[in-house]
Amino acid sequence: MKSPYTRIDAQRESEAETVKSIQVEKYERCSFCNSKIIFSHDLNLTYLEVIETGRCPGCGVAMNPKKFTLQ
Repeated sequence: MKSPYTRIDAQRESEAETVKSIQVEKYERCSFCNSKIIFSHDLNLTYLEVIETGRCPGCGVAMNPKKFTLQ
């Protein structure tokens, strides 16, 4: 019986994982000094949302706060 997975599928999966890790790395690192950004999360239960803020400890750059709605 032939396996449903081929070597090409395994290569595509590893490429997809590499792309995901690059995207996460891009989100977690400062674009100016390449140090790791420190994130803080504030919970607002009145409006059921989380406010995420980020700040780079190396150069002091702060990100705009992002709001995420809880379900």
